[in-house]
Amino acid sequence: MSPDISIRPYERRDRDACLEILRTNTPEFFLPSDLGDFAGFLDRGPGPYFVLEEGGAVVACGGWFQEDGETAGLSWGMVVRSRQGKGLGKRLLHFRLAAIASATGASRVILQTIPEVEGFFRGAGFEVTAVEPGAYGGVFDRVRMERVLTRDAGRASDSAER
Repeated sequence: MSPDISIRPYERRDRDACLEILRTNTPEFFLPSDLGDFAGFLDRGPGPYFVLEEGGAVVACGGWFQEDGETAGLSWGMVVRSRQGKGLGKRLLHFRLAAIASATGASRVILQTIPEVEGFFRGAGFEVTAVEPGAYGGVFDRVRMERVLTRDAGRASDSAER
């Protein structure tokens, strides 16, 4: 992995780069209609949302939200298709888990994904809690997952790989 990697809060100027990341992952991981939903999410001010830069270019993005006092969730996490498998998704996931652990009193983290990505999250300690066949536009199953959140949740020794 390149040593020239940084993670910082999302800024309005990152919008086009984040939309492009989603485009590179469509239709393999996202539906074409997700582009409008994601653009709306970014336009509303996504709350705790971050970009990962490699060599000054935004190549990954993802955030989190507070569901309730005990639960936080992950939102819109993705890595540009050409950089997948390089550990960037893992790095951003650990960053988000550490941010949740330090900013909230949450004891668990939830997420929704698709079967094609489920293994990545299993490797980071998430477990499947439900599967809804065809929930995403009749194309993808919705896989609901959760993980117990520990105070050392962002440690690099967690085993997620992408």
